Amino acid sequence: MNSMITPTENTQKPEFLPLLLKDDAALHSSFMPFIRGGGIFVPTKQSAIYKFGDEVVISMHLQSTNKKLAIPGSVVWIAPESCERGTEGIGVQFAGATKAKVKLIIETMLGNRATVPPLVRFY
Repeated sequence: MNSMITPTENTQKPEFLPLLLKDDAALHSSFMPFIRGGGIFVPTKQSAIYKFGDEVVISMHLQSTNKKLAIPGSVVWIAPESCERGTEGIGVQFAGATKAKVKLIIETMLGNRATVPPLVRFY
């Protein structure tokens, strides 16, 4: 189950975006291998406050392994509240000195599934 940021009266962008993932299936459904260098989708009810290129840090927690990662990146995908398919949120391309390491960690956790599209979305 993914955590979702809920809207508040304050429209400031959070310093860290929480991404709570129940298991590898949820990670698989959030991973965006088609983005150059890798990326991840973060469900949020505040997609309207983000613009393409905004820098963010995702605080990802994979519950099944208790693995936690701080993932710096930039917004490259915005799914607004009105999107017809899927869930409102943002896609974040990995950035910074750790981007290759983060992608490798996720690909290692997913194994052969890393490049195969998920059949079910767990957003």
